Amino acid sequence: MIDGFGTPLSALDAFGTSMAVTANNVANMNTDEFRASDVRLQTGPASQNGQNGQSGQSGQEQGVQVAEIRQSTTEGPLRMDLRRVEHEDGSVSVEQGIVEGSNTDVAKEMVNMITDQRAFEANAAVVRARDEMTGILVDRFV
Repeated sequence: MIDGFGTPLSALDAFGTSMAVTANNVANMNTDEFRASDVRLQTGPASQNGQNGQSGQSGQEQGVQVAEIRQSTTEGPLRMDLRRVEHEDGSVSVEQGIVEGSNTDVAKEMVNMITDQRAFEANAAVVRARDEMTGILVDRFV
């Protein structure tokens, strides 16, 4: 891999995963008993397609990786629920029960989405700048 691309590429992958988890949480916010997930990121050796990016002077490049995706154990709000029940004799009745709602915190998810989006944009800008610099150097020497 060309020096300098491993770190931002690994970050793009990690922030893309984080955005996907956040989108899943928001999409399921009205699903009964849904438990939101949270992405934990860590700094580590940069990798792209399973190959570690090497930096000639400082050893191995550092990048951002997904450390884990953890499902929340927090309970969702309880609410009353009416269910239609059909009996064998053809009659229909309504039963009342309590259902646990989703524990998704929409405000938290929106903050996560904005943070991930800005981090993704910043790393994409680094890749674009590096690509432009490489192109300029190739044009000068070819």
